[in-house]
Amino acid sequence: MKIPASDHETTVTVRGTRGPAVVLVHSLGLDRRMWDPVLDRLAEGRRVFAYDVRGHGSAAGAPQPFTMAATAADLLAVLDALELDTAHVAGLSLGGAIAQTAAVAAPGRFASLILMAAPDRPVPDAFEERARIAETGGMAPLVGPTLERWFTPEALAAGTDGVRYALDCLTSFDPATWASVWRGYAGLDVYERLREFPAPALALAGDADASIPVEGMAAIAGRIGGGAKFAVVPGAPHIQTLEQPGAVADALAGFLPAEIDIP
Repeated sequence: MKIPASDHETTVTVRGTRGPAVVLVHSLGLDRRMWDPVLDRLAEGRRVFAYDVRGHGSAAGAPQPFTMAATAADLLAVLDALELDTAHVAGLSLGGAIAQTAAVAAPGRFASLILMAAPDRPVPDAFEERARIAETGGMAPLVGPTLERWFTPEALAAGTDGVRYALDCLTSFDPATWASVWRGYAGLDVYERLREFPAPALALAGDADASIPVEGMAAIAGRIGGGAKFAVVPGAPHIQTLEQPGAVADALAGFLPAEIDIP
């Protein structure tokens, strides 16, 4: 369904009709469909919502420049539009950075926080390089290196459904928007700012992640609240849901509360 998100509209995919609310925030360059492989499992006893981040998918026409503050405001606006006072929020990569930015701004809106392959500090030089490549050469020179960061060599060789979906997203992405997103991402400012986060948290790493290694996610877990729970998904690369959806769904379902039927 279409809902307002600050200064634009976005689309939300909804699964489940009862139980705790879970809001999912996708990675840079993809859209809410990134979560499709885990939605049905997560919707067992939960209401699950996956929306398009500004600049992506149905929200591709949102105003620029892209900033982390704007994306955090969007997430809170999505909660408002869905009439959710609080929600369990999970974000992957950029989605986790957005979730952290919103958690710094409004910790009381979070029933819990789940970070999946998500940094708490930017890498400005690398982010600027990706922006400049898009501006000067379009998306073509970015597709191969990006897919190699996102997937295992085995998935790339097999041309899985997840790889084909990601390839379609990347080749159709607007280069100017890509540049704006990476420059906005470089403004991520959450490091050491969630020490007092009051809700439960989970940091989920993939042991085949070429972007954020296991030890990096473990360190991030230690900087949240009293120390977030930490788990590793065997065989998962950076875009965890598209290559190891079963294991990822099990890890998330094991952390999130659910409304259980009592015989």
